[in-house]
Amino acid sequence: MFNASYVVMDRLPGSTLNELTYRRPEILEEHKVSIAYQLGMHMVFSYVFGAKDGYQTNYVFDPVSRILTRIDKESFFEVPVDPKGTLSEGDDYTQEIAACELSNLKYIPSYRRTETRHLILFAFRQGFLDKYGDIKSKSEELLSMVAETRATWLDIKPVEDLEEYGSETRHIHTAIEYLIQQDPERVFDRLLKAKAEVDTGKYSKK
Repeated sequence: MFNASYVVMDRLPGSTLNELTYRRPEILEEHKVSIAYQLGMHMVFSYVFGAKDGYQTNYVFDPVSRILTRIDKESFFEVPVDPKGTLSEGDDYTQEIAACELSNLKYIPSYRRTETRHLILFAFRQGFLDKYGDIKSKSEELLSMVAETRATWLDIKPVEDLEEYGSETRHIHTAIEYLIQQDPERVFDRLLKAKAEVDTGKYSKK
């Protein structure tokens, strides 16, 4: 089966975080701050726009440009059923995002060392907060793009039940708008706690 994500990956300069871990771990260490910062930025996108599957094999880092690219994004707009519950303990949406995105930090050697872990977390947190602020400043434009994307999907693949599609579109728009308006620092702290919940076996995904 043709998989466009692999075609993109083949043409992108650099290697996945997974490949670098086994073949060039020194690259991950040399660019640890840049990688951690960009991972934080990408986690915002995953959280706000429901972009799932942000695993290490879906991140490609180019040490020349120092750009971390997320590939395989066909799974997005998978927003929470109840966005108002995302900051609550045990929320399955927040846990799923945290379990996936925060796990990528372990591929950075310095993160695995207690004495340097705080440096990686600081860069990661800064990237998260900076990108969240950027998204907030462009919220109207981004919400318009959400509507345009849904309209384009409908043009490409018409559905039988237009009413259901419209209802789903309204929910996606409302959920994303709510997530954008949340306090970035509260969201970041909740994601860290959600990851701890997952690590201790309290993963509540249905």
